[in-house]
Amino acid sequence: MLKSKKPLVIPGVYDAIGAKIAEKVGFDAMFQTGYGTSATLFGMPDYGFIGATETLDNARRICRAVSVPVIVDSDTGYGNALSVWKLVKELETAGASGIFLEDQRWPKRCGHMSGKEVISQEEYTEKLGAAIDARESRDFIIVARTDARATEGLDAAIERGLQNKKTGADAIFVEAPKS
Repeated sequence: MLKSKKPLVIPGVYDAIGAKIAEKVGFDAMFQTGYGTSATLFGMPDYGFIGATETLDNARRICRAVSVPVIVDSDTGYGNALSVWKLVKELETAGASGIFLEDQRWPKRCGHMSGKEVISQEEYTEKLGAAIDARESRDFIIVARTDARATEGLDAAIERGLQNKKTGADAIFVEAPKS
């Protein structure tokens, strides 16, 4: 998926029917959004209401419904590095093609909402390393997401992104940049 030279537009989907629609209109990949999962399942904003079970169940339904790659927003990994390791194994088994992994402190907040805090880079590096170690296929994409721009500024977010790339993330996602 990342080997293509052309830009890849990846819509966020909430559920299996939304995924089928995205595939039908021609998207080559998609991502299961955490906010969408929380809103669809509970009618609640993305304030940490969902856990690994809900994320995995929704991922299984979405992945079974489509034939294109699905990257799964897995919030903070729902625990420590061991939790992340187990989650990556289960996501691959579910048919997911990748994971978004955030550096927020639990309970996390949607990236566009206030009240966010980030964990230390050291703790996040442990989680990221666990995700990298857990994946069976190099085609399973690990997207390192940082919310540090909102809490520590753009320079800190860029520095975290560089460290995450050095650790082995396949892609870097700086949440809510401003221009």
